[in-house]
Amino acid sequence: MDGVSSRKLTWGICIAGITIAIISFFFLPEIIPVHFAGNGAADDFGNKMEIFLMPILLLTVTILSGIKSVKYVLMHSKTWLTVGQYQMYEY
Repeated sequence: MDGVSSRKLTWGICIAGITIAIISFFFLPEIIPVHFAGNGAADDFGNKMEIFLMPILLLTVTILSGIKSVKYVLMHSKTWLTVGQYQMYEY
């Protein structure tokens, strides 16, 4: 994919997530399960406003990934990766 169509796809996914969260908000009970244990039973509950956490995170990442200064820092930063006792240096 070229840069223009991938940006449109990213924004489309972001808008779809926000739209689904807004529509779902009106049909959810006040308290919803937000975490499940390994056996499938809900072990943490929260307010239905928490349905907006992932769409907001997606929107934030989408906006930040379009800012040229952030792209420059990410593309030109030196990354250290520690694997076991070895350190790998990547440009």
